[in-house]
Amino acid sequence: MRQFKSVFRFELNGYFKSKPYIIMTVLLVVILMVVLSFPNIKAFFTKEETTVAQAPVTQVEQLAGQASGKDVIAVVNGSGVLSDEALVLLANAMDGRTLRLTDEDADAVREQVRSGGYAGAVIVSGPKTVTYITPNLDLNDNTVSTLYGAMTAAVRYDALAALGITQADAMAVLNPNVRVDVDNLGVSQTDTFFYTYILLMALYMAIVIYGQIVATSVATEKGSRTMELLITSTRPNSLLFGKIIAAGLSGLIQMFVIFGSAVLFYHLNASAWAGNATIASIFNMPLPILGYVLVFFILGFFLYAFMFGAIGSLVSRVEDVSASILPVTLLIVAAFFVVITAITSGNAESTMMIVCSYIPFTAPMVMFARIAMSAPAWYEIVASIVLLLATTAGIGVLSASIYRMGVLMYGKPPKPSELIKVIRTARKHGAILKGSR
Repeated sequence: MRQFKSVFRFELNGYFKSKPYIIMTVLLVVILMVVLSFPNIKAFFTKEETTVAQAPVTQVEQLAGQASGKDVIAVVNGSGVLSDEALVLLANAMDGRTLRLTDEDADAVREQVRSGGYAGAVIVSGPKTVTYITPNLDLNDNTVSTLYGAMTAAVRYDALAALGITQADAMAVLNPNVRVDVDNLGVSQTDTFFYTYILLMALYMAIVIYGQIVATSVATEKGSRTMELLITSTRPNSLLFGKIIAAGLSGLIQMFVIFGSAVLFYHLNASAWAGNATIASIFNMPLPILGYVLVFFILGFFLYAFMFGAIGSLVSRVEDVSASILPVTLLIVAAFFVVITAITSGNAESTMMIVCSYIPFTAPMVMFARIAMSAPAWYEIVASIVLLLATTAGIGVLSASIYRMGVLMYGKPPKPSELIKVIRTARKHGAILKGSR
């Protein structure tokens, strides 16, 4: 136990004093601070403007000749195709954007848009024909769908008006005040998607990064022959478990600092994010979710870290680490691919997800995603955790046996069949190093 503590303290201090570890942690904290404080930072450097509340649009004025601007969308109502009432509908549909009627022809307006005089333009060439002119069609530009809805409503209202039906009566018929209440008996995936995705990404990155660090550390000590000196004074098990637990704890501390900073900066700028449903859903995750994150992070990390450590002990050169750990890395990638595909399609309870939640190598991410985005039965959760715990313990014992032999094996890494044969023979004759001394 004393040897384990010594190795554990040494490895943990190595992480805390590591420049990459410190720089990465500080950099992520600073990025989160800037991102979560951005609304207030923007407000500080932006000239304060007085916003004047305006009544709903009740009429459309001809504003030809009024100065255009980069935030203005020009409206060309050729030959008065749309009535004033229809133009009001269009203006209300384009809420948040400044519209200006203009007498310019379509070519002149197009040039204005091209030169930056207008942010865009709407050319009404017929009762059912509209052209939207834009300098660049952004990915999130929903103007076309907005125009389609507004023009459809305008045509309907004008047709009803021609039949002698007032706009108010037409609006009451075409836009009835219908209320739909939702009685959700389970989980709202809209509310859970974003924090589930972020936590899955964090779990994936932690397992991959720290697992590779463990494998590289073991391979480096072996390649430099330092391991030969260490095992003469320290039990191999103490070396392996000390490295892995130190890596796991340093990862947890780093995640705590990063996510804790995010929560702090969010609450410091909560008023600036008021009304942002996405940000609110991320920082309003239930406390039990954090508990499950901790459980699956610890079990998932140790499951893969043991395998990474064992593989690292079989590699004689650091250059061979990446190729040797590729099969294990592909397991993690496969698990991540399965769960991301499922949650982005809104199918967290697919047959694939249910099966993978009981496979220990995929359970850390898959079962956590099911818990966050659906409602698996409690016995399913318990069964998944028990299987994962038992497999982690078994992999730990097997990895310790491989590690005890691997640190003294040089040359080309043994094939799996050769490795199994050596382990069986060594156990049979009691020749596996017990790490004594």
